[in-house]
Amino acid sequence: MNKTRCPWCGKLVNKEADAEGYRKKYFYMYSKLSFGRHYGVCAHCGKIYNNVPRAALAGIVILLGVIAISAVFPILLCFVPILIIALVLISSRDTYFKRIDDNNSGVIGYDEKLRFKARVVKQYSDIGKADIFPLFESYDEKSPFSCVSPIWVENFDGKTGELRGYWLYEHCDNLYFASLDSVQLYDDEDKAVADITFKINK
Repeated sequence: MNKTRCPWCGKLVNKEADAEGYRKKYFYMYSKLSFGRHYGVCAHCGKIYNNVPRAALAGIVILLGVIAISAVFPILLCFVPILIIALVLISSRDTYFKRIDDNNSGVIGYDEKLRFKARVVKQYSDIGKADIFPLFESYDEKSPFSCVSPIWVENFDGKTGELRGYWLYEHCDNLYFASLDSVQLYDDEDKAVADITFKINK
């Protein structure tokens, strides 16, 4: 799960600086009672991102409601441990950096026009859901949106090698990289993660 790269530009985030940027831009909405959530304004591209799992937030509201109602119906207290376990599972599965719209009013997805399907030819390390991978070394030294887009992994099937995902943004170099026989994905330390090919039947 991606917890290190901006879901807009794909650059490595600076959590402290980005959180400070968020406080300055949205001070009236910021709460120190963030329950481990991270809100940020990317210092590279100025876009908002966070890792709030919406399902978990809804679960917290339900949990508080059950506790409140249990004052009248004590039998409901037996559901509290079940709800807590469910919240922990949902949170651990769903917490990764997500795009937030400019008004900070909700999570927004990726452009369907930028969806792709590829195949992993050779794998060197783990590939997980929502991971973001640049397609060349030293990507973080480039200006935001100035070169080929990193990719965001929607799904990876380790058995078949099929990888589905999205380009983070449109760029003329995306088509060039997609036309190559294979390209490498890189991690945060500029180490190769996998060789992939976009040249497969859609």
